[in-house]
Amino acid sequence: MTTTAATTTDEKTSAARGLPLSGARRALALLLCLSCPPLALAQAGAEAARRPQRPEETVDSVLTAAGALAIVRPEPDGGMEMELRLNGRKVADVDGALYAGFKAHFRGMDSGEVVVMRVSDGGSGCPAQFRLVRVVDESRVTLTEEFGDCSDSPDITLRQLPEEELLFRFPGFYRLIDGEQPGFRKPPPTTWVYRKGALRELKPAAKRRG
Repeated sequence: MTTTAATTTDEKTSAARGLPLSGARRALALLLCLSCPPLALAQAGAEAARRPQRPEETVDSVLTAAGALAIVRPEPDGGMEMELRLNGRKVADVDGALYAGFKAHFRGMDSGEVVVMRVSDGGSGCPAQFRLVRVVDESRVTLTEEFGDCSDSPDITLRQLPEEELLFRFPGFYRLIDGEQPGFRKPPPTTWVYRKGALRELKPAAKRRG
């Protein structure tokens, strides 16, 4: 009995001096500490979920036989990247452009639907370039490289004979300030042809020497 009483007195003295707690109390304290961080994280997550988030921006869209073709800016708040999507599925990045939109849409072509896309970096030095989007079906979408002479108003013609093709005639772009320079010569017009899924520039015929 004397030994047991002495042990109880030592435990009380150790607790009063701030020494380690007993096993049960130490386990309880550890359990409470471990439960704090998840609770704090859960509260922070709930607050973030309640904050209003601006949805992605659809810059332009057109309806094709394969579905909705759209130019989408995933991060409208400061993000400049854009994507080309068909029925919500990304098919290509729209690289190097601040602005983009659809210029024309040709349905019922033998090679598939063709959508003319206009792209621009926002500067006055080159108002626009163009890309062609060919939509055969939902799994087959192709894009050409950029083309044009920087003019934003080409003459676009669909020709059926002798072969189906799209013609793009550009007037010859120049800046007004360039036209004021001594010795300025207006750039010649250029023509591009899109036939059977291939795009190329038509070169002017060489002049014959007499």
